[in-house]
Amino acid sequence: MKGIPLPDNSVGCVRAYDFLEHISHCRDSACTHGAEGRSSLCTVGMVNEIYRVLAPGGWLVSRTPSTDGRGAFQDPTHVSFWNLNSFWYYTKQQQAGYLRGVECRFQGTRLWQAFPSDWHEKHNILYVYADLVALKGQRQPGICEI
Repeated sequence: MKGIPLPDNSVGCVRAYDFLEHISHCRDSACTHGAEGRSSLCTVGMVNEIYRVLAPGGWLVSRTPSTDGRGAFQDPTHVSFWNLNSFWYYTKQQQAGYLRGVECRFQGTRLWQAFPSDWHEKHNILYVYADLVALKGQRQPGICEI
């Protein structure tokens, strides 16, 4: 995927359920995150792209199998791996500074882990939930760490 075919600041909410784990991590430290338009977007490029299309104050609502359970690794189609700390690179200034190419700024309004159902709990398939707000210069209630 080379981008989301929508204009900047045009979307109020992006729902990414069982999605991010299917986007590849960066290939190496020289990764351009797909910014040059020739290669597919990596996880950083995809989160930047979601941010681009979100309106100021728009929401990224994500549900992703967590590495703290079996679900992240059991599916052979998963190519990136997430837990609560993974979202720090998009919501906390200190961690974002370690990752070249992060252009997005999100406020983590709610970050938690849970089993979506009894079946998931029985099979230790824990999910990380991330409700993030796009910070684009607007005043936003709550704690901003980026």
